[in-house]
Amino acid sequence: MTDPQWHGVVVTLATEVGPEDDRLDALSGALFELGAGGLETKDERRPITLIAAFPPEVAPDGLIAAVQELLGELELPSAEVALQTYEPVDWAEHWRQHFHPIGFGPLWIVPSWLEAPAQAQKVLRIDPSMAFGTGLHATTALCLERIVELASSGPVLDVGTGTGILALGALLLGAEAAVATDNDPDALRVARENAEVNGLLPKLRLSSSDVAFMKDRFPLVVANILAGPLEEMAPALSKRVAPGGHLVLSGILATQAEDVARAYEAAGLGGRRIVQKEEWVRIDFTAPRG
Repeated sequence: MTDPQWHGVVVTLATEVGPEDDRLDALSGALFELGAGGLETKDERRPITLIAAFPPEVAPDGLIAAVQELLGELELPSAEVALQTYEPVDWAEHWRQHFHPIGFGPLWIVPSWLEAPAQAQKVLRIDPSMAFGTGLHATTALCLERIVELASSGPVLDVGTGTGILALGALLLGAEAAVATDNDPDALRVARENAEVNGLLPKLRLSSSDVAFMKDRFPLVVANILAGPLEEMAPALSKRVAPGGHLVLSGILATQAEDVARAYEAAGLGGRRIVQKEEWVRIDFTAPRG
């Protein structure tokens, strides 16, 4: 008989693993591939803890061993991997309890099951999903604030689009077109679905291309990824910014800001501005006009 309870695998990572570690994203994706129906990450303080909730149809036997194998493949040190049980979970309902409309000036991010506030001039419907970007995370909010501030009417490049929230927000605010890239097929699928829901698909081009192989230049480029990849991408990403255009970077911890900023200044960008929210920062640059 199938166990009606959900199973939670609680992964407590070693204290040397920080929230900026690229391997956390890889672990999250692998846990969903194992059959997790939901994932919660507690990274406010170390050690970081991940709780992967598995529905009743996923047998608990072997889950601990499977997760330990994933940790080994990722060379991600852990302090403990444990199994716990939950009462049956309606995960969609669980998510709904934690989401609400969020305003960024005229732009509001509103889940599909809620009414938009009366003051919302532009409404972007985004529901939580496995792809990153609901407007709740500090880095997403920082980028949306800058997009609203710039209100660019030209084409936009969104690198590491996740749910598509940044590209779609820019389109709602008047951008003529947007190119959204991601190396995760699930993210591109979710971004496409969100574009359809919001009637913006005709203006959005989705791509899995590396920015190093792109030719076009854009008056506004946004990249909300992680500090390590952003540093590596500095020469290629800087070339995608049109003369006099703006580059918006986030996914960067405050302690990493100087290294990232220097990489882009070395690539020829100027006008550095750093804005902090919680422990995260956004770095704004401007490309030279000539």
